[in-house]
Amino acid sequence: MKVSLRRFCHKYGCWLLLPVLLLAGCSPAAAPRKRFFWPIGTGQPRIEYLNYYLGEQDLKRGVENPFSDAVFGRERPVPVFQQPHAIAVKKDEVLVSDLIIKKVVVLDFSQKKIRYLKDAKGRDYLFRRPIGIAVAPRGTVLVVDAIEHRVDVFSAADAYLKSFGQNHLSRPTGIAVSPDGQQVWVVDTGAHRLVHFDGDGNYLGEMGARGVAPGMFNFPLDADFDAEGNLYVLDAMNARVQVFSPQGKFLRAFGGRGTQRGLFRIPKSLAVSRTSGLIYVTDSMANDFIVFDLQGRLLLTVGGHYASNLSKVVPGGMNLPKAIAVDKQDGIWVVDGLNRMVHRFQYLTPAYLEKHPILPGERLVPTAVFKSTPAK
Repeated sequence: MKVSLRRFCHKYGCWLLLPVLLLAGCSPAAAPRKRFFWPIGTGQPRIEYLNYYLGEQDLKRGVENPFSDAVFGRERPVPVFQQPHAIAVKKDEVLVSDLIIKKVVVLDFSQKKIRYLKDAKGRDYLFRRPIGIAVAPRGTVLVVDAIEHRVDVFSAADAYLKSFGQNHLSRPTGIAVSPDGQQVWVVDTGAHRLVHFDGDGNYLGEMGARGVAPGMFNFPLDADFDAEGNLYVLDAMNARVQVFSPQGKFLRAFGGRGTQRGLFRIPKSLAVSRTSGLIYVTDSMANDFIVFDLQGRLLLTVGGHYASNLSKVVPGGMNLPKAIAVDKQDGIWVVDGLNRMVHRFQYLTPAYLEKHPILPGERLVPTAVFKSTPAK
């Protein structure tokens, strides 16, 4: 007996046909994947937004997700951060300090778990003000504690090892470790200088004083090395980046105060990619980050203002961004201070595009407008 498809669906429900359609290769066409790129408009995509992290549940979400939850909202998460500040990357882990819970949170992407740096007895290590983080080549973690005026050192397995700098630091913030691990520069913001240690934490000297001349600083906040060992210092209140050779010789400076592209309003953090040779600087007042080449030439600006209510996230939308870090695959990680989350971007390297080509029909979603909503 013949039964029409319409009558069958009316009687039994069309969902019963889905397994048959799948086996027959007649699955419904997938909607174009939403992808978010900068620069906005018709320019060649250079940076893609990948993901956001509020808590442990977000570690289980892959970067291939179409971000419908990011755009249209999702179930309210359980946030791990209260006041995230500093960030560093170590293999499959991202370390984020939190000034309220006074811990360093470890986002472990291999285990899809969250843990914390530990003291010698295996308990969560409590800092007084963990304001800067760096990872040495062998995986040891260095955390600046601004109130204790020191750097705490942890093993690659998260265990506390030792501290240094207590007698040489005034009000430290940022920290940078050279590519070979033999040099450590601590940004001593309160003294308008950088303090130099070797890889074991032995004091070597200082650089700088308050002023506007080359080699002088006005409340510097952060520093990083390029692949050649040159040191880049975010001279925050002078609104510039200063560059020094491995021997400490001043090479150049770029930036300036203003609202035009390539200038800073309130620069907060700096990161240098040792693979692509790009410099990233967060501007907390502008709610974005700016990308330069190693000579200080402006390439593009990424982001915009959005105050999240934790159940909805706008890709690229930030509210007082703070620290920024770059991994070995040119992934870009940004601490979003008032939104209490971490954003993940990706510089579009040839290797990344080979694995994640921009296919015809995929949506290049404009992200130029960020509508502010009250944070909750």
